[in-house]
Amino acid sequence: MVAALLAALFGVLTVTVPPDVADFAAAADQMLHGRLGEVYAAAWNQAGPAQLLISRLLMIGGGRDGLPALPVVALVDAALVVAAMWLGRGDRRRELCAGGLALLWVLAPLPWNGHPAELAIPVLWAYAISLKKPLPAAAVLALGVAIAPWAMLGIPCLLAAVPLRRALWTGVLAAGLGVACYLPFVLTGHFAMFDLRWRVASQTIAGLLGVTEVTWWLRLAQGVIVAGGVALIAGHSRGLPQAVPLAAALLRVVTDPVAYPYYWYPVAVASFLLLAVERRRLLITGGIGYLALLAESGNWTVPGALACLALVVVMIRKTGETEATFPAVIATR
Repeated sequence: MVAALLAALFGVLTVTVPPDVADFAAAADQMLHGRLGEVYAAAWNQAGPAQLLISRLLMIGGGRDGLPALPVVALVDAALVVAAMWLGRGDRRRELCAGGLALLWVLAPLPWNGHPAELAIPVLWAYAISLKKPLPAAAVLALGVAIAPWAMLGIPCLLAAVPLRRALWTGVLAAGLGVACYLPFVLTGHFAMFDLRWRVASQTIAGLLGVTEVTWWLRLAQGVIVAGGVALIAGHSRGLPQAVPLAAALLRVVTDPVAYPYYWYPVAVASFLLLAVERRRLLITGGIGYLALLAESGNWTVPGALACLALVVVMIRKTGETEATFPAVIATR
């Protein structure tokens, strides 16, 4: 209760105008009124239709200045901290670690300095890994793609839990369902998502290589690299499959040519999920979350993400083939 109240208070005190959320809510209004051709008519809109709808819910009662309603802010932030502590329940030290880490992330401020709906993506990746049948797993992964196209990067996480053939079939199905979510807008003939050009941040790998602007072609190359890295890590993570969503989120950060603080927020959520399943290494699991927070706040994008990723790989190698699936831990408590 105390942690929830603190989270609500911190959220209200630190809330900022969340980038794009008010515009996403306006795009959702266009969608709900049947004006599909207007939703993606401008290239700035890189959110999926599910994220647009979630943003509309988050902006209920919000002001014209782009700020969400303070009760919504308080409720969402309190729910985030309570969820993190619930994942760590059963062990007082892990619960306190998760709660303290979540409160620090709220001060970042997570999620109101970014795209709140995208916090669900690593959760969906983790849940898809736990599902035994291809169709439900594909549907869950497709929901992530409907929130944001970059959720495609996590589809290879399936290799941590199922054989290659089933993972390929499920991944193809997930990609197809995810793309289908965008087809009604594409068919209007006014779909400009792929026209966007991003300015490269100087502290990214692309910036260090002298690249100043990227298009979707470079984004696709990034996607191939990240997906390949996720597949490689997932193939060696049968003992700790729920570490793979965290690795996927970190690979996205370290390879991205753009460096927004909220790109770290899925990393934060994925670190909470890892706390839920790894009982023996509280120091390293909590340390990854705190290190990610320091990297986000200090703008140490590449070195911070690489350091966190190295710790995740070390955990996976040390865990070996021991059983540590997310649903199993929840069920045994």
